[in-house]
Amino acid sequence: MKLLFATGNQFKKGLMVERLKELKDIEVVTPKDLGVSIDVVEDGTTLEENAYKKAKAYYDLLKMPTIAEDSGLYVDKFSDEEQPGLFVKRVNGREDLSDDEIRDHYIKLLNKYGGESLACYHTGVCIIDSDGNAFTDTIEETKFLFTSKVHEEEFMPGRPLEPISYDIHAKKYFTDRTEEENENHMKTLNDRYRELVRKHVLKK
Repeated sequence: MKLLFATGNQFKKGLMVERLKELKDIEVVTPKDLGVSIDVVEDGTTLEENAYKKAKAYYDLLKMPTIAEDSGLYVDKFSDEEQPGLFVKRVNGREDLSDDEIRDHYIKLLNKYGGESLACYHTGVCIIDSDGNAFTDTIEETKFLFTSKVHEEEFMPGRPLEPISYDIHAKKYFTDRTEEENENHMKTLNDRYRELVRKHVLKK
């Protein structure tokens, strides 16, 4: 069964394919694979709302099982006003910041609180099944240490926070983790995704 992953990000597609590979009846495809593209305004006030908007737009167009996600970052020591939340890469209303500018913004905030804080990503998920029924959930991922001490190694463009994100269990910056260590950190998220797809797409 083909499951449409409503994203234009091929890196995220690779993660989803890997995440669901043990579900042999599922083939993950993206809008690009199907030759379609639509603009979805992600103006929801929650992660689940944005995930639903994306999933619904593509389901209405293609009428096939669809999954969508939206993620946000939450930092234990930050005030409500300082929380990145849905807008991790938006600072003071600006969305055109460079990777360095985004990272520097969070380093400055972290330094207000002693230079580090526990943090975690939340992922809002929406699945629309073959009959058009929508199911949503928010998954709280494994906590990590958000730190103002920058890892100086090269990092992937577009992922500016990895050099200031430290895996507590692997005792490594995100940029240094092995594939197995990365998988261990993502276990909560990956297990929940598989559970949701089994239940709402495969109906098992």
